[in-house]
Amino acid sequence: MPHSINEAEILIDNLLSYYNVSTYSDLALKIDTTQANISSWKIRNSINAIKNKCKELGIYNEIFGDFNSNIQINHSVSGGQIAQTVKGNLTKNNQNIDDIDNSTLSLFKEAYYKAKESDDIKGFRIHLMEYK
Repeated sequence: MPHSINEAEILIDNLLSYYNVSTYSDLALKIDTTQANISSWKIRNSINAIKNKCKELGIYNEIFGDFNSNIQINHSVSGGQIAQTVKGNLTKNNQNIDDIDNSTLSLFKEAYYKAKESDDIKGFRIHLMEYK
């Protein structure tokens, strides 16, 4: 069964990264809302609520500017179901890597945030470069 994409979750991840925080609680403090609001945006996949908040904060372009170019949702009918995949602007040997599944992307983001939280981005990058 295909994993459904929650576009709001991607945008919330963009906000977390933009404000250099790793929890919804910390993000809520930065953007003057509640953790419950942020969780609700994610659960309801509420793109419009996030758009409105970003406009209010004056960071719309920073969060949404490259959203459509970096995230593509491909709809294909397979057995009556719609399959959706995330495609990012990752490259390897100057070729686009466009088949990253949501689980892998989530693990990558989780590892990135942990490295960022422990102030070890350099170690994280070295680990990635050494992976065979």
